[in-house]
Amino acid sequence: MKHLNLVLWSLMLCGTAAATWLWHPVAAAGPEAARAAAASDDGALFTAFVPVLRHPRCMNCHSKGDYPRQGDDSHPHSMNIRRGPVGFGVTSVKCSTCHQDHNLGAAHLPPGAPGWHLPPPSVPMIWEGLTDAQLCASIKDPKENKGRNIDQLVEHLTEDKLVMWGWNPGEGRTPVPIPHDEFSAKVKAWQAAGAPCPAQ
Repeated sequence: MKHLNLVLWSLMLCGTAAATWLWHPVAAAGPEAARAAAASDDGALFTAFVPVLRHPRCMNCHSKGDYPRQGDDSHPHSMNIRRGPVGFGVTSVKCSTCHQDHNLGAAHLPPGAPGWHLPPPSVPMIWEGLTDAQLCASIKDPKENKGRNIDQLVEHLTEDKLVMWGWNPGEGRTPVPIPHDEFSAKVKAWQAAGAPCPAQ
């Protein structure tokens, strides 16, 4: 019986040592593999989801000027709407005057989502005219993205109610071109690789 226990104990020790030996390189390869992927990525992980960022559903609020834009052609917002001191409009013409927390029920009626607004003038987050490399650097920069770190940026891109409106923009509006679950997966793959940007 003692001999059997000794054999079993030896097998257990060998198994533990083998598991540790096999696990260690795999575990060590995790961050290293992510860094290698980032080094060889050349921005492909970012450009895989950039069509969403460049779509009118996003760009109409991230374009040049002190006003929002409308439609798939991104024409200036009617009624001379302006950004205002914090991004919610000016005087009596606040965003919430027309935009509710949900889309109104028919074509050509105001769209809506919780917290409908433009970025504030202190951090306007204007993407229009930026290259992919510049856009990537801009959305990662806390001085240009309202102080978000990468985790907070990913949460904003994939979970924020106003951002998610782009997939459900209401009747008569074209939604963003990549399904939300696919977009989220692409953003998180970019995050996991260290959020690499395309070369300048």
